[in-house]
Amino acid sequence: MLPTVKILIIEDSLELLEQIVTGIQSTIDAFERSDIAISLIEAETVTKALELVRNDGEIQAVVFSWDTEVKWADIGEDKHGKVDNNAVVIDAIKHIRRELPVYVLGDAIKGLDIVNLANGMESFFYRNDIISDPESILGYIINDFDDRNETPFWTAYRKYVVEANDSWHTPGHSGGASFRHSPYIGDFYKFFGRNVFVSDLSVSVDSLGSLSDGTHAIGRAQASAANTFEVRKSYFVTNGSSTSNKIILQTLLREGDKVIIDRNCHKSVHHGIIQARAMPVYLDSILNPDYGIFAPPELDQLAQTIESNTDAKLIVLTGCTYDGLLTDLKQVVELGHRHNMKVFIDEAWFAYSLFHPRFRDYSAIHAGADYVTHSAHKVVSAFSQASFIHVNDPDFDSDFFKEIYSIHTSTSPKYQLIASLDVCRKQLEMEGYKILNELLNNVDELKQQVSRFKRLRILDAEDFSKIFPHFGKDNMGHDPLKILIDVSALEYSNHEIHRFLMDEVGLEIEKFTHSTILVLLTLGGMRSKIVRLYNALKKLDQGTVSLHRSKSKSVLPSTIPPITLAELPSHAFFGQREAIPWQESAGRIAAGLIVPYPPGIPLIVPGQLIQEEHINYLRSLSNQKLTIQGFYDGELYVMRLPE
Repeated sequence: MLPTVKILIIEDSLELLEQIVTGIQSTIDAFERSDIAISLIEAETVTKALELVRNDGEIQAVVFSWDTEVKWADIGEDKHGKVDNNAVVIDAIKHIRRELPVYVLGDAIKGLDIVNLANGMESFFYRNDIISDPESILGYIINDFDDRNETPFWTAYRKYVVEANDSWHTPGHSGGASFRHSPYIGDFYKFFGRNVFVSDLSVSVDSLGSLSDGTHAIGRAQASAANTFEVRKSYFVTNGSSTSNKIILQTLLREGDKVIIDRNCHKSVHHGIIQARAMPVYLDSILNPDYGIFAPPELDQLAQTIESNTDAKLIVLTGCTYDGLLTDLKQVVELGHRHNMKVFIDEAWFAYSLFHPRFRDYSAIHAGADYVTHSAHKVVSAFSQASFIHVNDPDFDSDFFKEIYSIHTSTSPKYQLIASLDVCRKQLEMEGYKILNELLNNVDELKQQVSRFKRLRILDAEDFSKIFPHFGKDNMGHDPLKILIDVSALEYSNHEIHRFLMDEVGLEIEKFTHSTILVLLTLGGMRSKIVRLYNALKKLDQGTVSLHRSKSKSVLPSTIPPITLAELPSHAFFGQREAIPWQESAGRIAAGLIVPYPPGIPLIVPGQLIQEEHINYLRSLSNQKLTIQGFYDGELYVMRLPE
């Protein structure tokens, strides 16, 4: 299947439109490219053009005639008469798809003025030149398409593998030979196939570049990623965003530095602060016990915490929670930068945020965050452990970053992971909008169908605004591709529901609490999967399933006790420690992280004074089927008392 390059032409003069289309089409017919299909789409009005851009994700270029008459109503504005200048059309196109190149046709005499007005255009062409020599603009468009479509590392990597060079270096299986010829482990080779092994290369391949130094093909691929994500620098990480988070924290923080942190952050953020020997200032957790889900912190509390800790160096928040709740990060960045604090956003679950207008206002990069991490394997198309680090900080210390990066990065990175990041970027650039648009349409349809159910329902922004009082006040949002289903009205336990979905229907659920199940729609979320999910949910709602009706009421405590630090977390973590029964730990200083899951919020962190209310909280969880991370045979680690 060839990629289709659709070129949208906007011209309200039918005579000129016909001349332009006829000329470019004749050039296309003579154009020799076997790897792409090129077609033209015509729009006589801006209204029609914007509708096409919104609905047809295969459009890869727009040719806009500057003299086209445009009214405010054409771009959806509640104003009367003609617009001041046609730059608003380009702005409207870019609002839908930022990555879509726009080429302007106009009067050569006005060309410089047009360039000054139309900041978002790709290039300018004199209209009469296009009519007489249409090949000039087509060649320009296809050249830009090829640049956007390029995969610097994947292309070089595949070429090298196909050459089938003799391997006299690591890895030791030598292109799979040690597996292929073995009667004991040959099945391993057969299962994965030849390409997996011959493409498992050593870092001795100089032409492909160094991951730690960002050279050659790897460096070019990272530069392409930075361009797609609209940042100063992008880096590939091959051991997950857990490591990406630690790299950023250790780059920015020194011993004793204050860092304002959402308590709900991923445990890698807590570990990174320990490694950096920094002093965290925690924002409170806001938990809804009925659903077992937490919200981002209140912006009022963030503002108060900043005012009380103006010497803090960094703010760390989660841009999109596990359940899809979104923070208005523009307010966060404004608050932080006003006090010269850097802002780092863990956007692990929201890597597609830039590529659709439904998400973009909540994108960390769009908001101006200084550092952003993306787990490219979670919701977009990369292998597990593949992650992006994006840097927009004008004060970025690249030399120190590279030292920290080298501490955490293997000297033998997996080339397949690097290649997957390269092609992941390409997909987001070329068809991210198209895929996301289809997913959003599918989930809207699913919600409409499920709304007819009697007992099951999908939670949405309106529900979250009732659950969390600060939802509306803080302009929070929700990612509808995180489908959170309320199962509390069913007579089955969450474990029975999970077993039914997995064993009888073959649906693996991302996460569940005592009253919800979470389903992720990712770039691989095909419509047929959605239909199968709907079929399973319908059976549950109708009660036509063979499950034990053993609904047990499971209640989480409504509030999580606050964190009071008695020691720098790193002192407690790296100091002398001992294990004691958790029931006897009140009055002691914790030396490890204690995280009940779900909901996955740290209850106790290293350096924290454990109080009786923490013991009572743990006791209230003991009868529920929860995993307590940080417990070892019913014991937890505390700082050893002096002799």
